[in-house]
Amino acid sequence: MSTMIGATLLAVGVTFYYILRKQHPIFVFLCAGLVLLLVGHYLTGTAIPNTPPAHNFGQLLLNAFAFIAFTFKRQLGGVGLIIMSVAGFAAYMKHIQASAKLAYLSNRPLSKIRNKYLVLSGTFVVGMGLKIVISSYTGLLLLLLACIYPVLLALKIRPITAVCVLSLIALDYGPKDGNTINMADMVEQKDNIVGLFLHHQVWVVLSYTTVIALLIPFYFAWIDKNDLAKNRLCAPIENLEITNPPCPSFYILFPWFPVFLLFWGYFMGVKLDVVSANFISIAVVFLVEFIRYRDAKRLGAGMAAILQAMGEIFVSVVSIIIAASVFATGLKSLGGIALLTQSLGSLQGHGGLWVVGLVMALLAFMVYGFAVVMGSGIAAFNAFGRLAPDIALKMGIEPINLVLPLEIASCLGRASSPIAGGILALAGFAKLAPLEIIKRTYPLLLVGMGVNLAVGVVLVA
Repeated sequence: MSTMIGATLLAVGVTFYYILRKQHPIFVFLCAGLVLLLVGHYLTGTAIPNTPPAHNFGQLLLNAFAFIAFTFKRQLGGVGLIIMSVAGFAAYMKHIQASAKLAYLSNRPLSKIRNKYLVLSGTFVVGMGLKIVISSYTGLLLLLLACIYPVLLALKIRPITAVCVLSLIALDYGPKDGNTINMADMVEQKDNIVGLFLHHQVWVVLSYTTVIALLIPFYFAWIDKNDLAKNRLCAPIENLEITNPPCPSFYILFPWFPVFLLFWGYFMGVKLDVVSANFISIAVVFLVEFIRYRDAKRLGAGMAAILQAMGEIFVSVVSIIIAASVFATGLKSLGGIALLTQSLGSLQGHGGLWVVGLVMALLAFMVYGFAVVMGSGIAAFNAFGRLAPDIALKMGIEPINLVLPLEIASCLGRASSPIAGGILALAGFAKLAPLEIIKRTYPLLLVGMGVNLAVGVVLVA
């Protein structure tokens, strides 16, 4: 028993060490997963899943690679394809500037608010609203930098304060978001993504948005006063030009098409998956673009943008999901996770809700820490999120109630990372060191973790 637990902890520690050393996480997860599958077979007698029995080391090695191939095929035909279709649609919306138009028009209500700290709260709420249709964290931040950031500077809001508030628009949510789709796959509810959003995820999102929006005016007023007293980052504010994307205003409806179709299918009892919703939406927009321009070559360029984005998201996201899935399976084969779930299952009968809350907090902060180190929420979430359903079942709770807090923790951890793509984009735009953003936002992100865990425990109760 102690050998299994020790081997599991050692495997996690070694993997964490190499990621800290800036090794590529996909390479680390795949190599670690391959080694763990082999070690787990000899340590605990665990057979490699979806492979025939192995009678010698050569067959075992072939089975390990066969399992990696199986994982690639399963993920590419399932979650991978869904996420790639989402990325393709998002890229097409960017290509025709529909998402930029949506962000540009969203800043109009903000310009009518006189108190600049209330404007910051409004910006945060608008950004969180846009996140349901613009699922990429970095992509949304870049749009807001182009369309709303200049408005904030025109209202005499300091660049550091403006980018800090934008960085807090951190949660990945909604029926067409890659992290949500991945979460649904973990709890074996890929056909119920809208239901998971409406009955579980939306409560965390609304709670986080409300609490942070209420805190922003008071917190950043104090931050600005403190910086001014110490003469930190108080350079004159640069006026930036606000550009209006050259496309009709009705184009702001296009990014909402897949979301509308998914909700319509859910409430009408029509079985409609995310991939179909995205491709139907692309076909409708293609038709509008052809009517508008009468140019088939323009549609070809749009298709190229879609396919290119699908390839890029495979490299940056889908491959991490695949590699982390192999690692999680290898980690399970050591037996330490099974012993942990058995002990947690016995504790649940005696300890009640506080045990669930403690386990939830430990796993959530583990995911949060990995996301900070890796600069990627999806990698951290996949490394540990796939272990959570077994733990949840042993504790007598629904898997979604334990997996959801980990998904939210991965988003908050990414927003706390100075090497995350979105944070680097904000820092570069405002000409600041990324750590200057993190130093000012981590208290609010920790409040967000508290909100996440509190809502998680309430959903369990």
